[in-house]
Amino acid sequence: MSMEIRGTNLYVDQRGPEGAPALLFIHGGPGSGTYDFLSFQGDALAKRLHLIAVDQRGVQHSDPLEGEVTDEDLIADFEAVREALGITSWSILGHSYGGRPAIRYAVMHPSVVDRVIFENPGWDIELITRTLVQAGLPLLRELGLDQGVEELLENHGPATVQMWNERTGAMHRAGDRRMEIYLGPASRDLKLPADELPEEIQSRAGRFAESIIQAPGFVESLLPLLSQLTQPALLIKGGYDPITSPTEIARFQSAVPDGTYRCFEGAGHFVHAEAADAYTQLVTDFVLA
Repeated sequence: MSMEIRGTNLYVDQRGPEGAPALLFIHGGPGSGTYDFLSFQGDALAKRLHLIAVDQRGVQHSDPLEGEVTDEDLIADFEAVREALGITSWSILGHSYGGRPAIRYAVMHPSVVDRVIFENPGWDIELITRTLVQAGLPLLRELGLDQGVEELLENHGPATVQMWNERTGAMHRAGDRRMEIYLGPASRDLKLPADELPEEIQSRAGRFAESIIQAPGFVESLLPLLSQLTQPALLIKGGYDPITSPTEIARFQSAVPDGTYRCFEGAGHFVHAEAADAYTQLVTDFVLA
């Protein structure tokens, strides 16, 4: 359904019994939308949870973006949605880039966030783009498209928007084979349903990304926020995921007071699709614990 939230219309998908513990899904991208996650996990998670998924402002089935957007805007939107739905508190699940607004939200509003789940998050831009380039370099070499890519790893920070653009842009050289970087070997034939959405809907991701990467705080490392989490937290990692770095995993394990780490060795960046049944069970049990 469409909800008028803070001057724009946001697409909000609600599933499952309203009396069940609530879980907010925060999508990544930046700008990827909720369609893919809901295709793989929506009905499954809704069997025992009250699942709420929001297309962030300007993304997919929400109104096109007018003006600019920041993480703070997204968090304010989530809070407005929660209040509009009459939800006292909820758990939150951030995938990929969504792990950034998720950790900010949990730290800023601890009284309304019960539990926090991160799936292959990107808390530190320098680290995650380095990990991405290292994961994609073998494929680019195979394709003969690796010229200058190793040099991108010589910059150890601090992170900049230019670093983000250069490192993520290099992965686009792989073209139709780029998804191989993100998937486990057994999932190489996985198709993301959102690829079939109308081009006008898909193109909104680019406008959102262009804005959010220019926002204050985008290149800020959020690793210091891990020690400020007061909620039980779960970090889900795919063994072949090219985003979350070993340094971030170690920091989570050492800094989060009540943290649980779970690695799906055969999966990549989309554990919710590549190991769907086990993922549903893990997330449901964690929220209900």
